[in-house]
This record gives sequence, structure tokens and C-alpha cells, in this order.
Amino acid sequence: MHSQINESLTEKPTQEVYDYYNFKAKKQKKTGWILLGTGLAATAGGYAIMMNNLDWWDRNSEGGAVAGSLLFLIGSGATIASIPVLIVSGSNNRKAKVYMETGMSGDGNVNFENYRNVTVGLKIDY
Repeated sequence: MHSQINESLTEKPTQEVYDYYNFKAKKQKKTGWILLGTGLAATAGGYAIMMNNLDWWDRNSEGGAVAGSLLFLIGSGATIASIPVLIVSGSNNRKAKVYMETGMSGDGNVNFENYRNVTVGLKIDY
């Protein structure tokens, strides 16, 4: 039987905790702004395509309207998805500042050495 090995609850230096939250905040902020910008551009482009190809009298011109409405919906989804990403980025930025201002250290079992390795697994045995 395999299981995860938990490290002891050693306290991390304040600078290391600050760097961890600051790194996460910057990465999430960049992702949020990219989502917002591309979402707004896709929404505007989809709306323009949809309105230019929407002809109520010609039944054969539905292709452009469908493609435009699909681009509009995808862009709207990306724009809406950017909001929680930017909120979480601000939250991580505030956490980083609190750690530096108060000198708090330690954060439970969080492993600060590998910033980019976040995984979720599901194993089903037959």
C-alpha cells in the first residue's frame, strides 16, 4: 500500500513564504489579465461577426451568425472567468504583504520548494 509522506510541520522563513505567495499572485494576475483581454476581444469580434452576418430575410446566411455567436459566448465566458482569477491574485498578494509586515512564518504542510507542481489524481481499481 502506497501513501503520501507528510513532512514535519517545520516553520518556513518569512521571506520564503512571502516569495511563494508573491509568485502565485503575479502568475494569477498575468493569467487574469490575459483572460480578460482575450475575452473582451473575442466578445467584441463575435458580436461584430454575428451582427454583420445576421440577415433575417436570407435563410442561407446562418453560418456566420452561428460562428459569431459561438465566438461571442466563448469570449463572454473567458471574460467572466477572469474575475475570480484576479480576485484570488489580490488575495495572495495581501497574504504576501501580511507575512512581510507581521513577520509571521509557517503555513502548515504546504511544500514551498516546488511552485509549479500542483496535481490532482483519481485512481479506480477494477
